[in-house]
Amino acid sequence: MIEGDWSNLIPVRLPVEWEYVGDVGLHPEIDGITGRNVVLIIEKRFTKFERFLSKLLRAPKTVRRTMHHTQSMLWELIDGDRCVADICSIMDSLYHEDIAPVQDRIKAYLEIFIRLNVVSMFKPKEEE
Repeated sequence: MIEGDWSNLIPVRLPVEWEYVGDVGLHPEIDGITGRNVVLIIEKRFTKFERFLSKLLRAPKTVRRTMHHTQSMLWELIDGDRCVADICSIMDSLYHEDIAPVQDRIKAYLEIFIRLNVVSMFKPKEEE
């Protein structure tokens, strides 16, 4: 999904509801980064028939997706300013072997976020 040299790309969160759960965990000394687990609240998109069934069965209209602590940290680090290489460096300094190889793991996490349509990747302004 992410082709070529992706380390200089900047991931940006798309508008989606999310919240913190649990206690403060391992985190870098960066303002706004808590180390808490993140839960994405994703609105379901139904076809006409599925909408009918969901009303009949009183199905929830949202999916709550609790993320692993490393995915939560990545989510917090995605602020629209940090490139993937910077994020990889921070993640490697926090989790060491637990996230090795860091570039492959971060790329895989970012691909999941892109597939869920909660993150998009952009080139830095100087490259446009």
